[in-house]
Amino acid sequence: MKRTGFKRKITSKPLKTTKLAKVGKQPISKIQKVLWVECRRVANILYPPVNGITYCYTCSSPVEGRNKHLGHFLARTVCGAFLKYDMRNLRWQCISCNIHSGGNSAVFYKLLAEKEGQKYVDKLFEDKKKTIKAYDHYVQLLEEYKKITLAI
Repeated sequence: MKRTGFKRKITSKPLKTTKLAKVGKQPISKIQKVLWVECRRVANILYPPVNGITYCYTCSSPVEGRNKHLGHFLARTVCGAFLKYDMRNLRWQCISCNIHSGGNSAVFYKLLAEKEGQKYVDKLFEDKKKTIKAYDHYVQLLEEYKKITLAI
């Protein structure tokens, strides 16, 4: 018997596909992009400029244009879907604090505890543990934020 080293390939018939009605859901990435734009609009309403100038929450330097970032108190990779786009967790920051200093979390924590109170910070850490369905939560948040921006 001659040995070839190759096994015989078994071919099967392709599966028949049916055309089912697709549910028109938007991909979560598109909702996240739109939600982030709405978060920036709401942040302009909730944390308005003082005398026409917006200041960094952590270092108090003036921010504008490309230097104006919306930074997270609890990092978005850690806080989960519940707090990722929650306005309680977001403040205006400069690029130096938000990117180069990793959010400047120690100063952020201190200022948040002083201005909003320790119960506020503890509630954020409590909400960090919540588990939710991201898609449904993002759709709900998007509706809420659009109502806020349209009201003004």
